[in-house]
Amino acid sequence: MDCGLFYGKRRIYDLDGSGTDSDKEPDANTDDTGSEYAPDYFDLNELEDLVVSNDNTSEDELETSVVEVEESIPITTSSKPSTSRNFQSKRIPLWRHISGDGTARPMPKWLGQIDSSGVIKRPVEYFRHFFSKDIITHIVDQSNLYAIQHNPNKPLALSSQELEQFLGTLLAMSMVKLSNSRLYWKSKLNCPIVSEVISRDRWEEIKSKIHFNDNSQIPLPNEKTDKLFKIRPLIDHLQKKFWEIPMPQMLCVDEQIVPFKGRSSMKQYIPSKPHKWGYKLFVLCDDKGIMYDFFIYSEKIEPVLGEPDLGASSNVVLKLAQSIPVGLNHLLYFDNWFTSLPLMTTLAKKKIFSLGTVRINRLPGIKLIKDKDLMKRGKGSHQEVTALVEDTEVRVVKWADNRVVNLMSTFASAEPKANCKRYDKKTKQTITIDCPAIVKTYNQFMGGVDLMDSLIALYRIHIRSKKYYHKLFFHFIDVTVVNTWLLYRRDCESLQLPKKKIQSLQEFKMSITEALLLEEKSNRPTKRGRPSTSSTDVEFANKKRRGPATKSIPGSDIRLDGLHHYPEVTNRGRCKNIHGRM
Repeated sequence: MDCGLFYGKRRIYDLDGSGTDSDKEPDANTDDTGSEYAPDYFDLNELEDLVVSNDNTSEDELETSVVEVEESIPITTSSKPSTSRNFQSKRIPLWRHISGDGTARPMPKWLGQIDSSGVIKRPVEYFRHFFSKDIITHIVDQSNLYAIQHNPNKPLALSSQELEQFLGTLLAMSMVKLSNSRLYWKSKLNCPIVSEVISRDRWEEIKSKIHFNDNSQIPLPNEKTDKLFKIRPLIDHLQKKFWEIPMPQMLCVDEQIVPFKGRSSMKQYIPSKPHKWGYKLFVLCDDKGIMYDFFIYSEKIEPVLGEPDLGASSNVVLKLAQSIPVGLNHLLYFDNWFTSLPLMTTLAKKKIFSLGTVRINRLPGIKLIKDKDLMKRGKGSHQEVTALVEDTEVRVVKWADNRVVNLMSTFASAEPKANCKRYDKKTKQTITIDCPAIVKTYNQFMGGVDLMDSLIALYRIHIRSKKYYHKLFFHFIDVTVVNTWLLYRRDCESLQLPKKKIQSLQEFKMSITEALLLEEKSNRPTKRGRPSTSSTDVEFANKKRRGPATKSIPGSDIRLDGLHHYPEVTNRGRCKNIHGRM
């Protein structure tokens, strides 16, 4: 094969693409025309065809073929770098094949830390940190304003306590699912936790009038409009709250779908998602599922201010990466829709190293073995190449699984290899194959957004509405509950609390529901006099030993809120311990 004869392992190409050998060593920082160049790249304006290996090359020759630059030639960049996408697409890195145990790369050491809160708060306190008093007051004010704008003769007169009760009913309805919201007030399917707190007509009135922004401030048709104007204050508030959460080292970026099949210009279709139709969000999560940043896809994705324009998919990652602290060696994972070579090098300059599946057509100048030839070698076979791009070492690994997988990273490599099990159709047995380290790392830390989706789907608010911002509002409530539960679990694990004492998502959500519905929500006067010294908790524990109670005792946050809790009139029953009293 002819890779060109290099003077000092370099060959000079004419403008017509033909190669001419040079007997005279050119200046290290200039080409034969005297202009500056970067030896780690070829420029397509001067090079029409870079021959790394021809089609007739055997597989063994392909693995050993190397296009390299001698170390004596200093690597410099142009004095006038360009950030345009056209310029970047015309620069081809020099890729070389590597293999062996000595090619392993060490994992970057994380320079940050997550401080323990030192205390486990009540579930409703975690929730109220995100849905704080300021956003609750804002929603109350805007809802009352919208009701007056809609009909001045019928004010809504919504209060903060009543809005919290409305949120509590939404959470209760997500736990007890019925086909129609009105069924929660039906006598045959009565749901006391909802029907005894708020009437049906009042609940529907609040639902129809709930608002987040002033309609009188909607931009005129000739002005630039925001499709998310009606819910923008809530989005901005939650984003700021999520930014305050301390981040671990491992982070991932992926898409999230808010299920919706109605008419909307923002509705998207993603066939790979469980819910294929709906509003699309781009989300930054960790491997545990905690959300740290997000934005809703509503219009054309513009370049990030102060960053190069790398295309729509890469600009998404740059936008979400703005919330990641710089210089702490964070590791970011994403799939092949986002991955590009300029994106990884741009992130690496901020000490944010990345790993992702990649589409080979996004890697200029690379020549890898064909998929069919790699599959013929058997499952577990792989090929690894490396290149130095803007002072950043980039590795690309091609691995034969049930089908060929391509991955690219600025910190991971194929070595050291691990093992994984696959089913072999020929032998009809489970076999053990080699698995590159880069694949194992990607599978371990990439699924954070999918984990968040699965937790939301367990108890999703399913109330139907024709207003687009209702769907997003309900989704953000679900996200907040899941986020607070994951933060609660992080605090429990940091304090080494036994697993038996850690609440499940269902228990955690029911605790928030109960507090929002009942805590400090009574119109009765506050109780006067000294607080009771009766040990209710001890008495209740003793009662649980004797057998199940007919009705559960409210939690301490509700029972000790300082308000009257009168006994309820019920049918007289027979004392369980009547024989012990005789």
